[in-house]
Amino acid sequence: MSQIYKELVSFFFKIVYGKINYFQKKNGCLKVYKVKKNKRKYKIFEIENCRVYTDTVHDTAFINNNKIINQVSFQLRNLVNSNIKNNRVLKHGTPKFLKTLDSPLLCILSGGAGNNNYWHWMYDVLPRIGIVENKFALKKFKLVFVPNKEFLYQIDTLKILGILKKSVSSKKFKHIYSNKIIATNHPWQYSKSAHKDIGEVPKWISFWIRKKFLKFKSNKKFYNKIYIDRSDSKFNLNNKRIILNEREIREILLMKKFKIIRLSDYSFKDQIAIFNNAKIIVGNHGAGFANLAFCKKNTKIIEFIDKNTSKPIKKISKDLNLNYFSVQGKRINSDTGDQNNNLHVPTKKLISLLK
Repeated sequence: MSQIYKELVSFFFKIVYGKINYFQKKNGCLKVYKVKKNKRKYKIFEIENCRVYTDTVHDTAFINNNKIINQVSFQLRNLVNSNIKNNRVLKHGTPKFLKTLDSPLLCILSGGAGNNNYWHWMYDVLPRIGIVENKFALKKFKLVFVPNKEFLYQIDTLKILGILKKSVSSKKFKHIYSNKIIATNHPWQYSKSAHKDIGEVPKWISFWIRKKFLKFKSNKKFYNKIYIDRSDSKFNLNNKRIILNEREIREILLMKKFKIIRLSDYSFKDQIAIFNNAKIIVGNHGAGFANLAFCKKNTKIIEFIDKNTSKPIKKISKDLNLNYFSVQGKRINSDTGDQNNNLHVPTKKLISLLK
């Protein structure tokens, strides 16, 4: 019954908005501006009379005159942008009522991880603004189409950037139209290997984050030594990427005068201050390390990793002149094939790095 209902909905909206076809390469609706940042080449897309349809997770289609625009649309499969033929609108149409929005509109959608993951919000979503600023002033946009704005860090960062009130969430409106939409390609994903690309995250992004937000840190006094508690992480809650001997790790760190903190308990401005004040930061691989952008030079970073763990934290630390160390955990069960294995962290290695 569920499948029949979906097919009926799709059929209805195809009648309302029409079937989506492929976009012809030469079309007056699309302008492309090329920019370079730290030797990385980017494209800014300016599209007239454009519809955007997103499922908020894998697929986002930019549409003009019922034709999908290949250059800017994305359809994520196995974490990379796949062939345009896979975009769901070609088969299912745009099964949501259309919302017309003021222009010019900036679109910074970036796929599912940008909806609720702090690292991807900071390194996938917001840096699109950093790309666009090479051509357009942020204040010139009437509206900004964002993945989501329900989490405190999303609200705080959008407010600091001065765009909270004119931000429209794709969670609320999945199908929009505007006379002029500006969008970009991905800030760091270039190849067919997301694991490789994320380990080569461009240096400019970390410095852009630092420039935009560091000056807004709170004036509260925090801690020299911190351990990042990930008990609130969706992975931990689903019994993934857990430190199996965490109680022992905590006892060792507490003896060394560490403060154990759960970042979701703090405002964004407090998180900036926490990382800017810390001299040593320990934690399992996770989104909270996006805050390394706010650390002082030579801060010591100790990251618990699996053999499969991607390496953006190491790269960011190098770019910011931080003292990075990793401790590879031991798997208790078989390899899950990704970086979400549950691990036992060797305490001797950790203790040696704490000296």
